[in-house]
Order: sequence, then structure tokens, then C-alpha cells
Amino acid sequence: MKRFYYMTQSLPSVTGINQDLAAEGIGPNRISVMGRDVAELERARVHAVSPWDQTDLMHSGFLGAAIGLVIGLLVGLALMAMDPFGVSMNMWAVWIAGAFFLFHGAWFGGLIGLSRRNHHMMRYLAEVERGNYLVMVDADDEDQARRVHRVMTGKHREATMAGEEDGYSPFF
Repeated sequence: MKRFYYMTQSLPSVTGINQDLAAEGIGPNRISVMGRDVAELERARVHAVSPWDQTDLMHSGFLGAAIGLVIGLLVGLALMAMDPFGVSMNMWAVWIAGAFFLFHGAWFGGLIGLSRRNHHMMRYLAEVERGNYLVMVDADDEDQARRVHRVMTGKHREATMAGEEDGYSPFF
């Protein structure tokens, strides 16, 4: 998936972008807008970014789970090798320790992610705080990407291209 980031200065521009992209077959579930006032975006019936998009919950939770799994597997292997308390550990110790640390890593990473802004949007936050709107459009394939580019360059020159991400995923 490819994600395009556009900056624009007015809410009428945002609603026009939404309408023109919808006319090209790019639905509202593919478009998210970040502005200083979320209520204003909702009154305009624009898909505002969700808390999942605003925070780094998904990314940090995923990293926490991955790190927790590695630590858990190492702890489980160490338990198998050491035979603590005179009890012989088998492969179940690895699985149980892996699952335990995976879940705790995801939980801890998620808590960290809730306290951070989304790492994909960090470079745009200063503009949003100044009152501009960040329009994010997701394209699944090259055809959708061409349609987004055609609409934005043809009908919305007031919106400036702020960035583009190939292979966008909230986890990475």
C-alpha cells in the first residue's frame, strides 16, 4: 500500500478533495484528515484520524511483542538448559515463556505507544498545529495512485504534496 500526504490550509479544500476523490472511486475509508480541531472535521463529515492513527500504539505494541517473544524464547531455552529447582524442563517451558513475554511485551509496548505520537506523522505535526490540514490518502495499487495524483494535480493545486510512503503499514 502507498500513502500520500498532502497539506492544505482550508476546510473547504479538504471537503473538495474528499468529494473529488470519491468521484474517482477512492472511498472515505482510504482518506484520513488530521487537523487541529477534530470536531470541526466531524461536523464537515470528513473522516478524521482515529486515536489508532494519532498514537504510536500499533507500532510500539508490535515492536514490544517481537522483543518480548525473543526474550521469552531465550528465557525458555535457558530454563531447559539449566534444569532449575532440580526439575527437568522440556519444550513446553520455551512455549510458555515465549507466550508470557510476548503478551507482556505487547502490553508494555502498547503503553509506550499510547504516550507517543504516530512516527509516520511526526514531520507534519508542526504544520497541523499552525492550523493546516494533513490529508492522507491510501492507494492499494498503481491505478489508484495514478487517480489520486490526477485529482490532486488537476483539481487541487492549493494542496501541496507533503510526502509519500511506499509499502505503508501502521506496524512499521
